[in-house]
Amino acid sequence: MNEPSVFNGEEMTLPKNSVHVAKNNQKILHRDFHNAYGMMAAKSTYEGLLQRDKGLYRPFLLTRSIFFGA
Repeated sequence: MNEPSVFNGEEMTLPKNSVHVAKNNQKILHRDFHNAYGMMAAKSTYEGLLQRDKGLYRPFLLTRSIFFGA
Protein backbone atom coordinates (compact mmCIF):
# COMPACT_ATOMS: atom_id res chain seq x y z
CA MET A 1 0.00 0.00 0.00
CA ASN A 2 2.97 2.34 0.50
CA GLU A 3 1.23 4.24 3.25
CA PRO A 4 0.34 3.61 6.87
CA SER A 5 -3.14 2.12 7.11
CA VAL A 6 -5.66 2.80 9.83
CA PHE A 7 -8.83 0.83 9.23
CA ASN A 8 -10.99 2.44 11.89
CA GLY A 9 -10.61 6.08 10.87
CA GLU A 10 -12.39 8.37 8.46
CA GLU A 11 -9.57 8.60 5.92
CA MET A 12 -8.32 4.98 6.11
CA THR A 13 -4.82 6.37 6.61
CA LEU A 14 -3.10 8.27 9.37
CA PRO A 15 -4.93 11.44 10.33
CA LYS A 16 -3.33 14.50 8.74
CA ASN A 17 -2.50 15.95 12.17
CA SER A 18 -0.45 12.87 13.23
CA VAL A 19 3.16 13.68 14.06
CA HIS A 20 6.30 11.96 12.70
CA VAL A 21 9.56 12.51 14.56
CA ALA A 22 12.78 12.75 12.54
CA LYS A 23 16.21 11.58 13.73
CA ASN A 24 17.04 15.11 14.86
CA ASN A 25 13.82 15.19 16.97
CA GLN A 26 12.19 17.52 14.46
CA LYS A 27 8.43 17.01 14.42
CA ILE A 28 6.70 16.76 11.04
CA LEU A 29 2.94 16.66 10.55
CA HIS A 30 1.66 13.76 8.45
CA ARG A 31 -0.13 16.14 6.07
CA ASP A 32 3.31 17.55 5.17
CA PHE A 33 4.88 14.10 4.86
CA HIS A 34 2.09 11.99 3.28
CA ASN A 35 3.38 12.06 -0.32
CA ALA A 36 7.02 11.58 0.67
CA TYR A 37 6.10 8.44 2.64
CA GLY A 38 5.09 6.55 -0.52
CA MET A 39 8.08 7.81 -2.47
CA MET A 40 10.51 6.71 0.24
CA ALA A 41 8.86 3.28 0.51
CA ALA A 42 9.26 2.79 -3.26
CA LYS A 43 12.86 4.02 -3.15
CA SER A 44 13.84 1.67 -0.33
CA THR A 45 12.19 -1.29 -2.11
CA TYR A 46 14.09 -0.44 -5.32
CA GLU A 47 17.41 -0.20 -3.46
CA GLY A 48 16.71 -3.47 -1.65
CA LEU A 49 16.09 -5.24 -4.96
CA LEU A 50 19.35 -3.85 -6.34
CA GLN A 51 21.26 -5.17 -3.33
CA ARG A 52 19.52 -8.55 -3.44
CA ASP A 53 20.45 -9.08 -7.09
CA LYS A 54 23.94 -7.56 -6.64
CA GLY A 55 23.25 -5.03 -9.41
CA LEU A 56 22.89 -7.69 -12.12
CA TYR A 57 19.27 -6.85 -12.88
CA ARG A 58 17.39 -3.60 -13.16
CA PRO A 59 14.43 -3.82 -10.75
CA PHE A 60 10.91 -3.32 -12.03
CA LEU A 61 8.77 -1.77 -9.35
CA LEU A 62 5.17 -0.77 -9.93
CA THR A 63 3.35 1.27 -7.29
CA ARG A 64 0.35 3.57 -7.31
CA SER A 65 1.73 5.63 -4.46
CA ILE A 66 4.14 7.92 -6.27
CA PHE A 67 4.11 11.16 -8.24
CA PHE A 68 3.95 11.82 -12.00
CA GLY A 69 7.23 11.36 -13.82
CA ALA A 70 8.51 8.62 -11.58
